[in-house]
Amino acid sequence: MTNRILFVSSEQNFLVKTLIKNLETEGYLIKTVQPDIVEIQLLEDLPDIFMVYLEGDINAFNGTLKYLKKFLTDDNADRLLYLVGTETEISVALEVVPHALVSACFTRPVNIKDIILKLNTLQLHEGETLRHKKILVVDDDAVMLRTMNNWLSRKYDVYMANSGMNAISFLSQKTVDLILLDYEMPAASGLQVFEMLKNDPKTSRIPVIFLTAKDDKETVMKVLAAKPEKYLLKTMPPEQLVRAVEDFFKGR
Repeated sequence: MTNRILFVSSEQNFLVKTLIKNLETEGYLIKTVQPDIVEIQLLEDLPDIFMVYLEGDINAFNGTLKYLKKFLTDDNADRLLYLVGTETEISVALEVVPHALVSACFTRPVNIKDIILKLNTLQLHEGETLRHKKILVVDDDAVMLRTMNNWLSRKYDVYMANSGMNAISFLSQKTVDLILLDYEMPAASGLQVFEMLKNDPKTSRIPVIFLTAKDDKETVMKVLAAKPEKYLLKTMPPEQLVRAVEDFFKGR
């Protein structure tokens, strides 16, 4: 899955521009188009992520939604569709594209952070590539997830989960070569998730490295007592953390 988004909107108003700017700040490459099939057909390389900002004459989007629907079914199962609009606008759109083909719907007034978090975790549920070692990063902090993805994605296929339960759900369907697990999380702590992984035959052999923001003796002793492969401090410089992951994979 790439970081390119086809952003479909009928006008570039303040809210649309703000959303696009925030997405670009997060590292997403945005291609904006009108709800026009011809304009989309002329694109040489169609992005994998479709985001349709429903506003104005909703009927003007019907043709575009029907066209994009083809790519969600017949052409490429890894493509994603996101809808942004009022409840009424989204309901009309879902009459054209079945809800099962829509990755997420965001009701206006929209929380841009919710959209970004969903995009940052989209690889948790979608197709994977075979080019590199696969790493699942589990952390409830969206900023940390994004940071780890930026640091590691050049050399590895990075998947992200914002909770232990999402990680467990993901791993019930897919496998990875390494799990970077936040030691301190709400709901299910890193230690609890670690124990669940080790008690499940499907995940018991996946190596786990704990991530912790604390380096005091008590915390370190608790981390080591669980017997993970190792632990890494979140405060480590990026190059040092990446090197530690590289060293782990050497010889494996």
